[in-house]
Amino acid sequence: MVIGFAKKGQSLFILSFAALIFCGTLLLKLPWAFHGHLAWVDAYFTATSAVCVTGLSSVATGKFTLFGQLVILGLIQLGGIGIMTLSASILLLIGRGLSFSNTLLISNLSDNFSLRGTEGLTRTVIQYTLVSEGIGFFLLLPGFWAKYPLPEAVWYSFFHAVSAFCNAGLSPFPDSLIGQTRWTQMTVAGLIILGGLGVYVIYDLLMVFRHKQYRLRVHSRVVLVATLILIAAGTVLLWLNGYVRETGLSWYDAFFQSVTARTAGFNSVDIGELPAESLTLIIILMLIGGAPGSTAGGMKVSTVALAVSSIIGTFKGNADVQMFKRTIPIANVLRAYTIIVTFILLTCAGAIFLHMLTPERFAMMECFFESASAISTTGLSTGATSSLTSFGKIYLACYMFVGRIGPFTVMLFLLSREKKRRLRYPEERIIIG
Repeated sequence: MVIGFAKKGQSLFILSFAALIFCGTLLLKLPWAFHGHLAWVDAYFTATSAVCVTGLSSVATGKFTLFGQLVILGLIQLGGIGIMTLSASILLLIGRGLSFSNTLLISNLSDNFSLRGTEGLTRTVIQYTLVSEGIGFFLLLPGFWAKYPLPEAVWYSFFHAVSAFCNAGLSPFPDSLIGQTRWTQMTVAGLIILGGLGVYVIYDLLMVFRHKQYRLRVHSRVVLVATLILIAAGTVLLWLNGYVRETGLSWYDAFFQSVTARTAGFNSVDIGELPAESLTLIIILMLIGGAPGSTAGGMKVSTVALAVSSIIGTFKGNADVQMFKRTIPIANVLRAYTIIVTFILLTCAGAIFLHMLTPERFAMMECFFESASAISTTGLSTGATSSLTSFGKIYLACYMFVGRIGPFTVMLFLLSREKKRRLRYPEERIIIG
């Protein structure tokens, strides 16, 4: 039963996104979708970036007509809701056939939604998405209205509310959010955080609010604590590096870039002008990403938190991995390390190959940044993306696709491979370190 669900889940997850990208490419290639001529490779790249809620762009989003921008926004919305709904639904279907020790994520989440079922979960995802985007729209409107006529302000508010919540990072403005009001930037940051927390955490918080005796699950505690730590640490380190290097990075910009690096793709400063230390920190934040079941990409905060907890426990001499007075099965720890190592290897391989494809021979740091941005579906760029060859754009688009479906598909693959062993060999230690 579990293997069957896992295999069906893999196929559904991959094919649905591939079909959406294909349809989006055709729509964006229509003559009334773009001002001027749009190459097939750019249409494919833009559709992939929108569906995978990445934000990298080979052509400026503002060059698309209203129809083209509506198509892009629709792809972002479908990609965002699809990611949350499909991943949550498939995880729950698998979770019904697994014991507590099989997977930390499913064991922490399936009990929350088991009575509601897949349909109930889907409704929760859609309602949470639409309500969050609706609130974001009304909060963004005053900021844009102060700078643009009302019709344009309404459109910009609508576009950015959807793009921010879905952690897409695409914007009709050529310079993203550079030069926009602090109110607009902070509202976008709030939407990014809401989209990055995931429906499971929000559901848990709502249950705590409605029922005083209800306690947050371990998953929700891990995500909330890790998110706060990453935002705070990222803000301080980015500001401190800007202060030391005299780049003039304000606290607002440091906070915004710390939030958007996981993994939205908006920027309030020119990323290409940041020093190497700041770019390295942003790469780390991009690879970590957001929470499972959210619109964010990356390795996921719970995955990294589990690995860090394991390392701390090892230094303390603990035989078990413990988080919030719960013992985590070793199988979950191994899966966390598998995802982390896979992401690091893919980022390195992508950077090396991208460096070989760039006609102007970008610096290796820029290639690492673009590779990490694509595989984590963040969308931040130092400016290298628009200068890639057609083959380089196709390669980076494939990386965005792998980055979006990769971690979830790997987890399903591991679950489908899981089977009871009747033969266990004797243990023997090897020398490490």
